[in-house]
Formats: sequence, structure tokens, C-alpha cells
Amino acid sequence: MNSLRHLAVLWMAAVFPVGATFAASAPPRHPAELDGLANIVHRADIVRDRDTNSTAAMRLWPLLSTPEARMNYVEVAGLSSPHFHPDADHKLYVLEGRVVVNCGTNTSIAKVGDLIIIPKGVRHSYDVAAPGERALLLTFDAPPYDPKKTVQLGTTPKTK
Repeated sequence: MNSLRHLAVLWMAAVFPVGATFAASAPPRHPAELDGLANIVHRADIVRDRDTNSTAAMRLWPLLSTPEARMNYVEVAGLSSPHFHPDADHKLYVLEGRVVVNCGTNTSIAKVGDLIIIPKGVRHSYDVAAPGERALLLTFDAPPYDPKKTVQLGTTPKTK
């Protein structure tokens, strides 16, 4: 077995001489390609005041707002009032917990990893699956709805 190892070392020395450098070859660039860096947003840097003493049914932490897209962290800790967005669909991804989604005439429970898509103009509200629970959602709306156009519908539906 030593002779095989010796042959392998001799072959490597012949193929890769001492002092050889290896540069990773970059793929050819597309004419429209731009240089840039990723912007990483850490949840801990945004969601700093997430104490459990809050009595708010929902809390929001903005992440991104451009003419093309809008993203937020949203915490659900109780029943929200029914509302709808007349200008765009609403998309939410469940990061933590379970959330009750009242949408139109349907009520469902979404859990971690689930994606919620609410069509524009459809009445909806949120709640937690059990008293004392909290759910953290990531909203990503492209095109974004205008929060000023959100239509509040008054009384909160009874789901429990």
C-alpha cells in the first residue's frame, strides 16, 4: 500500500508543481450584469422589542418599502379587526407559531412554513390558535398594497 501512496505523491508532484497557484476562473459576465453586495437583514436587529407583556393583537416591524415591493415582520398575538386591501394581493409566510386566518367565509390555521395568499378585495383577519400564543409572519407584497387604502370593516369576527 505504501508503494501506491508513493506513486500518488509522485503523480501529484508532476501534475501540480511546487508553488503552483490555482485561480478560480470566473464565468463570463453578461453585458447587463452589475456589481453589488447582498444586504442581510437580521431578525434580531429588527424585532428588538418583542416582549410578551404587549397587549396589542398585532405588531408590525417594517423591513422594506419600495414602489415595487413591501416586506414586514408581523406578530399576531390576538384577534385583529376584519379588513381588506383593494389594490393588491396580500402574501404572508409563517415563521413562528400558528395563526388562524379568517378569509372571506373560510377559517383555516396556518403553521410554520405555510404561505398565506389573500386576494385583493377579500375580507380577512388574523388570530392566534390558542390564548397566550404568538405567531410571527413575514409579509412580502409585490406589487405592494398601499396601507392608506386598507378598508377597515369594524367589528371583529368571533372565531372561537
